[in-house]
Amino acid sequence: MGELGGFFLFISWLLAIWSTCAGIYAGKTSSKAYLTSARYATVAHAIFLGGATTALATLFVNSDFTNQFVWQFSDTTMPSIYKITAVWGGMDGSMLLWAFLLSVMGAVVVFTDRNIAPQLLSWVIVGFHTTTLFFTSIVLFLTNPFRYIKAPFIPLEGNGLNPLLQNPYMAAHPPTLYLGFTTFAVPFAFCIGALLAGRITSEWIKLTRRWTLIAWGFLTIGITLGGHWAYLELGWGGFWAWDPVENASFLPWLTGTAFLHSIMVQERKGMLKAWNVWLIVITYGLTVFGTFLTRSGIVQSVHAFASTDIGWTFLAYLSFLLVGVGILHYLRRKELSSDVHLESVLSRESAFLLNNLLFLSICFAVLWGVMFPVLSEAVTGKKQTIGIPYFNAVTIPLFLAMLILMGVGPLISWRKASPQRVLRTFVTPFIGALFIGIICVWAGAPSFYTTLSYSICYFITHTILREFYRGYKAQRLSSTSKGLASKDLTHMVRRHHTRYGGYLVHLGVVIMVLGITASMAHKLEVEFSLLPGQSEQIGRFKFQLKNLTTEENQNYGALMAQVELKDTPSDKILDILRPELRRYIRKEESTSEVAIRSTLREDVYLVLAGLDDSGTRAAFKLFINPLQKWLWIGLIVVVAGTLVTLTPPLQSKSSA
Repeated sequence: MGELGGFFLFISWLLAIWSTCAGIYAGKTSSKAYLTSARYATVAHAIFLGGATTALATLFVNSDFTNQFVWQFSDTTMPSIYKITAVWGGMDGSMLLWAFLLSVMGAVVVFTDRNIAPQLLSWVIVGFHTTTLFFTSIVLFLTNPFRYIKAPFIPLEGNGLNPLLQNPYMAAHPPTLYLGFTTFAVPFAFCIGALLAGRITSEWIKLTRRWTLIAWGFLTIGITLGGHWAYLELGWGGFWAWDPVENASFLPWLTGTAFLHSIMVQERKGMLKAWNVWLIVITYGLTVFGTFLTRSGIVQSVHAFASTDIGWTFLAYLSFLLVGVGILHYLRRKELSSDVHLESVLSRESAFLLNNLLFLSICFAVLWGVMFPVLSEAVTGKKQTIGIPYFNAVTIPLFLAMLILMGVGPLISWRKASPQRVLRTFVTPFIGALFIGIICVWAGAPSFYTTLSYSICYFITHTILREFYRGYKAQRLSSTSKGLASKDLTHMVRRHHTRYGGYLVHLGVVIMVLGITASMAHKLEVEFSLLPGQSEQIGRFKFQLKNLTTEENQNYGALMAQVELKDTPSDKILDILRPELRRYIRKEESTSEVAIRSTLREDVYLVLAGLDDSGTRAAFKLFINPLQKWLWIGLIVVVAGTLVTLTPPLQSKSSA
């Protein structure tokens, strides 16, 4: 199976080369035959990479320890689900998965987008294969997962997977994140294709809007799933610690979100053409840069792979991309000039541009925080780290300013808005937000930013719900039938799916911000220890340790606690919490399996830290995180809004 996987990998590399050459020839000569050949080769490239990925998964399932990668990241005691997730548990397999998902995106593009002009499609294929050829070459020549162990004997047991990765969320988080990264290669390829073909209009923007939304949706889900994994697996009571690798996935999300807003200005007004080119190039470049961070060993993180010597290839590839796009930009500078210019500061174009600047400011601040330890070591010889206080101090004000624009921007007119109309639009939600702020101060909000965050969330929610009500009212008045109100609401959303899908995304973001603000600003953290039968009262909760037990299996040994959780005022048993402390045999590492009682009001998050010297008293760490669940609920609303935006619009009867 290993030889077959290696063969599939080599053939896919040849197909990527042929697709690139055929695409160039078709673009220069308008040859339909070579364009067809490039399209079929692109699909075959994906099929063969899929075969290589399947072969590697089969090696893991069969515990074939003659394969070096399989031996390094699995063992026979692992459950089957973790043998599959081990495929992307190390660098070699993760790079193969990346190349495979990237190839799938290309195959889908060449056979689903029938409205692409042949000349543009030829150069899009070329642009796309500048990415697939790079990653396939990396897998084939530098990180090949089909290498055999050079030893006179076959190992009877594997080295095992990192215990932190033996979590069900690892089956979803990395692939979803990679789908976000690789799907951003589609609008990047269209951008490169448009520059090479000289078709610098809004055509490539319109063709890639859906792809950009899909990429953004996958990346949003992937980042949030990663936060949920950290919340469940790391046992520190939080979901985001400004870890360098977390930040590496966050950077392209910021620029990708800016791009989604910016392309609306180009479609509507013919502005920001050059800006959008560089935004999507930077977004895709940041996905590659994040790969460099996790695989070069220059940053320390629980998410990072071991230090390797392939980091230079990513930097070389990034340099090639930036120089190449710079040359193309210079050659197409006349076509990239804007059709019109900004007419008024008080306009939707201006709000979107300011929105973009805020996103890029946050991106730069986070990137500086990630790279500062590396730069400081290069300059002074000593690595100076930047912690959570820096990121919070710099990014929170920028995020709050961005949230204000999220509520204001979509409701301001294009070109030039009347100050009187703007005042009428926002005076009521502003007064409501001011009232919320006063209530927060009276209730003892812990900081100014906490109060401001709650006030802004109310402001945005008010404006969004009012827009839904105005649209619904207009739909009811124009409706000729007296059907159900829900039918009119559905009809309204489907006819104007982009607008109301965007409002739903914004509403989901507000819900997430509320969950983040409450769980961070009002978190309670307590440490205590108990003997079996003893209890501890904390706030309105009472914790009683019922018993301590141990368990041994082939994979790990576990110390397990059974803790009764009671509501003190009513003396009602709310739950039985069962936190664990596991010690993995192969890796000789310990992990905490937290116990969580999650409600809409709060999360009761209990960690078993260990035993005291006597071996009888259990030590616990308790976190009470208010409104934590609303962070995950907000993600569901964001995904729902994205899906609404992606659905085809409802056509009117006159146009049917």
